[in-house]
Amino acid sequence: MKNKKFHTLQGKLGLLVSMIALTSLLFFFGNFYLAGIVSEEYTLLIEQNQLMPQYMKALSEYRSALQKYSNMTKDLNCMKEYLESKEKLVRIATELFEAFPDPYIENLSYLSENLSRQGMLIITETKKGETEAAKSAYTEFSSEYSLLNKYTVYVQQSIDKLSVQEISRIGSQQAERQRNMLLVFCSVIIVLAVLSFLRIRNIVRPILHLTEMANLVMQNVWDLPGWHHPQKDETGVLINSFYHMVQTIQEQIEILKQQQKVEMERKEANEKKLQLEYRNVQLELKALQNQINPHFLFNCMNMIAKQAYIEAASHTQHITEAIARYLRSVLDQEREIVTIEQELQQIQNYLDIQTIRFGSRFQYEINCDSSCFSLYVPFMILQPLVENTITHGVDCCARGIQLSCNIKKEAQGIAIYVEDNGPGMEAEKVNELRIMAQSISPETHTAGIGLINVFRRMQLYFQEQVEIFIESTPYIRTVIGFRIPEAGLKR
Repeated sequence: MKNKKFHTLQGKLGLLVSMIALTSLLFFFGNFYLAGIVSEEYTLLIEQNQLMPQYMKALSEYRSALQKYSNMTKDLNCMKEYLESKEKLVRIATELFEAFPDPYIENLSYLSENLSRQGMLIITETKKGETEAAKSAYTEFSSEYSLLNKYTVYVQQSIDKLSVQEISRIGSQQAERQRNMLLVFCSVIIVLAVLSFLRIRNIVRPILHLTEMANLVMQNVWDLPGWHHPQKDETGVLINSFYHMVQTIQEQIEILKQQQKVEMERKEANEKKLQLEYRNVQLELKALQNQINPHFLFNCMNMIAKQAYIEAASHTQHITEAIARYLRSVLDQEREIVTIEQELQQIQNYLDIQTIRFGSRFQYEINCDSSCFSLYVPFMILQPLVENTITHGVDCCARGIQLSCNIKKEAQGIAIYVEDNGPGMEAEKVNELRIMAQSISPETHTAGIGLINVFRRMQLYFQEQVEIFIESTPYIRTVIGFRIPEAGLKR
């Protein structure tokens, strides 16, 4: 199986390309590696050449520290500075000798140690109070210091000479390494070039024949001369496939024509189906809206109001008349959608009725961003949410309830929600409502006016783009509402 793989055209070309790529990578990384070695060697040489200026500076600092400490032998800071400068001088001299193992530099290290010992002698005699001995030691120190200063000239010359020799050695090694690598690379490239030429020649011949056959096909000549390709590689498969394509191309054209005809018929059928579904959605929206347009309730309210007037029940009469006005505004609304401003006016009429009903136990507020007034929503989409709060909150709770209707613009769209501080719902009930809201489908049947009815209307109108959110913390905060893309609220 392995030999068969490399007898194919793809395998052979892949092997050649892989070898060329591998050789190029080895050459590249080899040069990169050599350049890194040379760079490190040059960097080390530069750092070593910086040791002499550092030594001169350390020598000067040591003398200054000695003078300062000999004048103030009791000052601990002066003592610390002197000891540090002494150690630095000896350390740099040692590093110089390690970097440039030359007799001059070895002698420099020896003189540095003598100078440091002479400095310690000055300090010792000064501390003992032996003034004459200290002066004598200082005179000898100055003499050695001057000698060391002059000696650094010869040391610098020796370092320069050694640096030139090191640079020459590094350059020679680099040239030798590059010559060897280039020789190996050129040898491999020549071998690969010969193999590539032989392989490409076997590829070009059938491809040229295939080009001629393609030109004949372009001239609408379908009776092509035969061709036998001795090798069973990709070019042979390509030519055989080409001849087979020429034989079946007419049949394929006919098949494509039939498929195009079937596709057109399918598109027409889908278009009719979409139109029918759109009509069904419109009818369902109308049916859902008709559930909250009960004409008979309006007539009943008028009858109750007249009876209350006869019985002198003024409070009942006022409530009944308020409800009748609310129902009349509902019945007068013929459009399926209204502006948010109109919807808020309608819900305010409803909330006024509840205020008369519950008195001080019920308070409400309406909050809406001014930029949202002109957007459109389905008619009476807020009323079931408010009614849900009153039914399950104010009716079931002895304490006062605060309700707010909110319409706010957010980054994700427009948020429309009702918030209250009533009894709320337990976590299980909240999860049940969320699952029910997510699983609503056109086959879902609901009776009466409720949250599921509202959820379905919103999904139908906004084509599944509405996000329903339900949150509840009993007696603290309960929120039920929708989040809709702003583009879906415009007409």
